[in-house]
Amino acid sequence: MTSLTLFVAKFALDHRPRLSRAGKPKVRTGCITCRRRRVKCDESKPACSVCLKYQGRCEGYKSSKPQETGYSSQYRAIRPRLEYNDAEKAFPIEPDCTSCMFSNQLEKDHFDYWLAFTETMLLFRSDLLTKVIPQLSWQDPVIKHAALAIGASALSGTTRRERMLGKGRFNSDALVHYGKAMKLLFSSKMPPERTLLACLLFITFESLRGNKVAGLSHINHGSLILDQHTPQGVDPNPLLDEVMTSFQHFGLQSWSHSGTHPKETDIRVPWCCRGRKARYAVQEMPSVFESLEMARRWWDIVRHHLEHHAPLQTGFRVEGVSFGEAKQVPPDYASPASQKRIRSFVHFLDSWSLSFQPLAIKAESGKTANAAEYLKALSLRIHYLHTWAAIRTAGWTDVEDIGRITPTFLDIVALSRELLSAQATRQLLVPNGEVFTLEDSPTWPLGSACLMCQASEVKEEVVRLFKEYPRRDGLWDTHGFLLMIEWLKEMSSAGYAFDEQRHIADCNVVFREHSVMLVKRLWNPAQSKWKHSCISFNIL
Repeated sequence: MTSLTLFVAKFALDHRPRLSRAGKPKVRTGCITCRRRRVKCDESKPACSVCLKYQGRCEGYKSSKPQETGYSSQYRAIRPRLEYNDAEKAFPIEPDCTSCMFSNQLEKDHFDYWLAFTETMLLFRSDLLTKVIPQLSWQDPVIKHAALAIGASALSGTTRRERMLGKGRFNSDALVHYGKAMKLLFSSKMPPERTLLACLLFITFESLRGNKVAGLSHINHGSLILDQHTPQGVDPNPLLDEVMTSFQHFGLQSWSHSGTHPKETDIRVPWCCRGRKARYAVQEMPSVFESLEMARRWWDIVRHHLEHHAPLQTGFRVEGVSFGEAKQVPPDYASPASQKRIRSFVHFLDSWSLSFQPLAIKAESGKTANAAEYLKALSLRIHYLHTWAAIRTAGWTDVEDIGRITPTFLDIVALSRELLSAQATRQLLVPNGEVFTLEDSPTWPLGSACLMCQASEVKEEVVRLFKEYPRRDGLWDTHGFLLMIEWLKEMSSAGYAFDEQRHIADCNVVFREHSVMLVKRLWNPAQSKWKHSCISFNIL
């Protein structure tokens, strides 16, 4: 049976003997966090600078009077809303931003819209995006303008075409804020954590606008910064640890588009792979996951390790990314030795699955009362099955084995339909608006299943899902997949045959600005020979 919040680190204070206080008057007006930790608070408003510096967020100050939210009537009309059941009302409430300084009401509307839009982009909770960055934006103009750029861009257009072409009414505002954020970042010295937070916002902005080149470049540069500023043997502070988790999650987006990966040596392991005590983080995976957020965090680590150490190859790449050397598929990728090595990594998947099963069973049994948890478990299950299929078939190189696991492909499409239909009913969007998220949606597993599986029922169901639930998830786009799939179907109907003995990396897919080029080896019946066919699609 195909059974199937952000991991929140808890810091326990050691029990220490009570010490006498220095001869200074006791201050009772400090922030909640400093008072609990019993440290001196600088009482900066709206957030304590001490907390923001060392933890990235401040819980604010107690008040005897309820504060007015200060949201404008315009904000109430434009803010996207989600329908929550009682179980979901426990989600963190957005911070009170009434103390933020904005040049005008429109800026505040863009900021408010960014806060609300961020919630619609996430399936798993992210304190970094929903709490830390909003609070840091009160003090940091780089982060503030980057957030305003996203809010203006999201509010400016609601359809994919408007957003990708920059045709919305607030497009110029979005570009102005983006330019200010970039200029301030390059002209001022910022701690690595702040630079990386800005980088995460830049990735979101460029992905929303459909700019794969810029989005992937920001991911690559962020990874380089992390590799340079996270020395081995030193535990990161809480804020940096959250940043690393977010960049780790973007790892699949980067790998699937042939993004760069830091080099590993005998004495140094890249930031994204190294463990705290063991050489690799995957070797430190616990036997029990406390929550689905924790399961997702460890899934990102497991999947990343398999993609880069098995390794798994992809024929997808983005043209124009000048960062590093373009990936080349090794000539012996489909050799027996390579296949054996790739399959040897299955034990990492088995370990993760064993730890995940209790949470999956609990989520499925309680899906009526807590649908949000069930959808998280569904998403993890889909990506687990897809990665398991890739390892089982030795990186999609064993054609016979691909045929044997058709039931797995059927499970992937069935679970994907359940997830996508549930999300469609829960997400309240403007009429004809597109779905845009930063999550690992079923798009990549479904696209791979359609390209690899030869069963017609799998291919047809994937096409139906892409048509019924069009969406963009970071750098992924169902529309691009759909165009390629339908072209391959047309070529097959015209009598052209595919070289099924060649693995997925031999199907080259090159993303360009607003287009995608597909290069595929086909058998031309008229000329009785194999040839490489190349076609370009407009993906607007």
